[in-house]
Amino acid sequence: MPTEHEMAVTHLRECLGFACRMVAESDEPVIVTRYRKGIVAIVPLWEWRFFKELEADIRAGRRRLIEVEEKSAETAEG
Repeated sequence: MPTEHEMAVTHLRECLGFACRMVAESDEPVIVTRYRKGIVAIVPLWEWRFFKELEADIRAGRRRLIEVEEKSAETAEG
């Protein structure tokens, strides 16, 4: 699992370009915080598209959630 970086929304306002470049180059998400609580995540575009496609497949019945969980477990094991 990739490392997450946290960044306060007030700080993000000042360095959005840097944060976006960091996510794009490292594939590590940035968790945006407000009042020290995570509110959103900035993730690489390929990852967001992957999860949207996966969600659409599950909703359309092309995949079952249990299949996704099993494949994820197999990948994690080796």
